[in-house]
Amino acid sequence: MDQSFRFIVITAVTYMAFLCVIRLVLGTQYRNKSFLINIIGMITVYGSFLIARYGNFLKLPAFLYYALPVLITVFLPPLALKMKSDQTLKYLAFSILAVPLIHFVFSFFIGWGEFLPFFKIPSLWNIV
Repeated sequence: MDQSFRFIVITAVTYMAFLCVIRLVLGTQYRNKSFLINIIGMITVYGSFLIARYGNFLKLPAFLYYALPVLITVFLPPLALKMKSDQTLKYLAFSILAVPLIHFVFSFFIGWGEFLPFFKIPSLWNIV
């Protein structure tokens, strides 16, 4: 399957997961900040994926194209959305849980293991 298609699907699903995490964290504040949340989500998710995917092409040092997406994901949403400390802790916990869950779903059910390539999960289709 085309790598560009995989990239688009994985980023779209990750963006939806990001919105779900923010919705769980902010609760009733979500509606008031929905436009800002979408802008921050696009920068966080798509920016992180683009840096991770094309960092080598841009001749970035290896530590940068691994560290920048993490730093963007950890710091941008809580700071831009002015989250309280309990909301920030919930955001960090949910986002840390969401990444391996997305990787597991794509790896196990579809066989796309490139989301977190250093965690090998066998595909259901290879097991059966």
